[in-house]
Amino acid sequence: MKHSEIRRIFFDYFIKRQHHKVLSSPLVPAKDPTLLFTNAGMNQFKSVFLQEEKREYRRAVSIQKCMRVSGKHNDFDEVGKTEFHHTFFEMMGNFSFGDYFKEEAIEYGWDLLTGPYGFKPDDLWVTVYEEDEEAFRIWAEKIGVPSHKIVRMGEKSNFWQMGETGPCGPCSEIHFDRGSAFGPVEFYDGNRRYMEVWNLVFMQYFKDATGRLNPLPAPSIDTGMGMERLTALLQAKDSNYQSDLFRPIIEFTAELAGVDPDDPSRQVDLKVIADHIRALSFLISDGVLPANDGRGYVLRRVLRRAAKHGKALGLNTAFLSKVSGEAIEIMKDSYPELEYNRDFIAEVLQVEEERFNHTLANGLKRFEDLLQKSLENNEKIIPGEELFKLSDTYGFPLDFAVDLANEKELTIDYHGFQAALEDQKQKSRLSTAQKQKAVKNLENVDKYRTQFTGYDSLEEEAVLTAIYVSDKSVSSLEKNQEGILIFDKTPFYAESGGQVGDSGLGKSDSVLFKIKNTHKTNTGAFLHLVQMKTGALTVGDKVNLIVDRERRKNIAIHHSTTHLLHAALREVLGLHVKQAGSYVGPDKLRFDFTHFKPLAPEEIEKIENIINRKIRENIAITTDTLKYEDAVARGAMAIFEEKYTDVVRMLSIGDFSLELCGGTHLDYSGEAGIFKIVDESSISSGIRRIEAVAGEPGFLYIQQNLNRFRQIQAHFRQKEEQLLDFLVNMEKSIKEREKELKKKQETDIRPDLEQLINEAIMIKDVRVAIAHFDNLDRKQLSALADEIKDKTKGAVVLSSNNDGKSAIIVSLDKALTPKLNANTLVKEIARVINGSGGGRPDFAQAGGDAIPDPLNFKKHAADIITGHLQ
Repeated sequence: MKHSEIRRIFFDYFIKRQHHKVLSSPLVPAKDPTLLFTNAGMNQFKSVFLQEEKREYRRAVSIQKCMRVSGKHNDFDEVGKTEFHHTFFEMMGNFSFGDYFKEEAIEYGWDLLTGPYGFKPDDLWVTVYEEDEEAFRIWAEKIGVPSHKIVRMGEKSNFWQMGETGPCGPCSEIHFDRGSAFGPVEFYDGNRRYMEVWNLVFMQYFKDATGRLNPLPAPSIDTGMGMERLTALLQAKDSNYQSDLFRPIIEFTAELAGVDPDDPSRQVDLKVIADHIRALSFLISDGVLPANDGRGYVLRRVLRRAAKHGKALGLNTAFLSKVSGEAIEIMKDSYPELEYNRDFIAEVLQVEEERFNHTLANGLKRFEDLLQKSLENNEKIIPGEELFKLSDTYGFPLDFAVDLANEKELTIDYHGFQAALEDQKQKSRLSTAQKQKAVKNLENVDKYRTQFTGYDSLEEEAVLTAIYVSDKSVSSLEKNQEGILIFDKTPFYAESGGQVGDSGLGKSDSVLFKIKNTHKTNTGAFLHLVQMKTGALTVGDKVNLIVDRERRKNIAIHHSTTHLLHAALREVLGLHVKQAGSYVGPDKLRFDFTHFKPLAPEEIEKIENIINRKIRENIAITTDTLKYEDAVARGAMAIFEEKYTDVVRMLSIGDFSLELCGGTHLDYSGEAGIFKIVDESSISSGIRRIEAVAGEPGFLYIQQNLNRFRQIQAHFRQKEEQLLDFLVNMEKSIKEREKELKKKQETDIRPDLEQLINEAIMIKDVRVAIAHFDNLDRKQLSALADEIKDKTKGAVVLSSNNDGKSAIIVSLDKALTPKLNANTLVKEIARVINGSGGGRPDFAQAGGDAIPDPLNFKKHAADIITGHLQ
């Protein structure tokens, strides 16, 4: 039974039983940025289980993409060592939200496994929570499982809870008996003979802060079955890696490396690569790119580990981009986005792996320095903190370090390495926490809510509900004071989604205040940052809030054209383009997006043409409010790192652009007037940035640049079509003149070579030329020294002062190197001017403070050479 058939059977079974098919959510949870990666099938239903959301269906079925690489559910270190652990995996599950409960869940699980999937009932065992008599009874009486095959287990393995508090309940697991070849008949935790197939969670309690279990009014079901494990069992394989989800990848990699895919000594390397390439392909497809923190750091770590195992197979050049194609072939029918992003995935992998190979080479040099230092100091342990720097900065694998250290009979400071690793994780956690902090830490602000009315109106009469000064709640705000005001409703847009907050005025008959900016809290209170002009405000006052109309219009122009830009980029560059950040202001827009190379001038021109054409078409810009899942199903793009509510606002610009967006926009695209890209650059690996202007700022930008062009044209008295050629020729002429001038200057200041040779002295049968100059650089000194050495077949010491510093060159004929060493000489000569340097035995250079007395310095150099010759 192929994996595609296993998927079809699973969905068909539950759809026939009135379950709503829900597509897998991305690995980056769009509705929950607090979670690093989606790590369970129930993640996208969390708000339903917490009774924060109600959906139109009470039964669901899904196959969810998952990643487990950190925290409590972490299989990263086990991958490759076992037959069943993975970083990326798929979780098959059926769910009930207050609909059916234990009996139906157990019946469905048993019926699907023993029916369509064909498991023999005699090969299945089940576990139940030790206090769950109801589940035991259903298995024994309703299903007919022999009582000796129903094993009671403790809280650790058979009681599930969402967190310290919240929904929880007992669970029941179905296990497959693999036979006596894998262990004894006794069922116990850790016996490899019994393989868990399906976990059924009976969510029937709510655990409060005291630890008390309170029965839920509407108990629910959450089940999870690993696709990889089920596929291996149905294909009669002893390892997930032998199933059709992994075996083609392993065979492809083995062929690339020229090794036997079944060689026992190669299995860990091949399995790690097969697992990791799936994780990498899905992560990149879902918008995660290499970085030094957060999700990007995890991706980089996974990639480097895969590359390291490739090197163990002899794959010393970048290979992961090739292997990703094999992984995509296997999964593309189930996840079409992989095919859409195939080229981009390969490009990201290629660039990042090449970068890793380069940094690894640098890391190896630094590790060799560490080894040498430990040996010189007679230390038997290499410091863990230094090894972590190598691992973190250069991706130098710890096991590489262990192997190389063992060759020198040294050991590794594991404790120090782990301490440094934990410190880095803590910093990463703090970084993530800081990003999630509310705009202001105002006392008791969570109790306030503000209704936003600014989509339909720019003026609103509102009631003042709270005043804050220096983060403290106060009852009034006086003339000239600055503070934060919260109202029951407001037309002022609060900064979010990249769009800046509104500014404007507030007033009543006796009060006038300036609103400088607007933010909002996570709980929905809009914070108006104000400065009082006249009068005084007290809580409960009614005021008129008036948004700066022209500023809002310019912001809307730049926000709507940002959406046009996003769509145009995907049309011109490809569907791998995803938003990675933005700024939308009244003056300009800034858009960060995933792409791995600079845009060509032709591409920029094409993007501008598309956007300006859409502006001229004057397309209606419309919004719809609908459920998040429905919007995504209709093709709306969700921006990762944004936290969406269950009901979202979808913005459409005809059939050209469809995105989830809570910002303020134009009514028609034609209101934007004009669009112009002013800059395109790189801000990090795989992330490009475009800055652009539209509307009046766009017109002013073009007008100013045209005026400047006309001024340049008039200054040089050139026609428009001739100006560029004129400037190019002028630049060429200037460079030729500069070259001639430099050549003349070098000739004018060039010392007399014959005179320098004639002034050379004899020291112990060695002809030594020593001279000092002003304003010669090292390159000039080196060339001169070599010329003198070639003619004298002796020793040359030249020095020069330049910009308050000195340069020293020592050049020796190679026949002299048994007697003299340029590296040693230059170091001793330079000490007198607090300098340092080095080089080869026949040529060395140094630098230091300016030489105050050239005559004494020349004598000093001659004395040192004399000493060495004696």
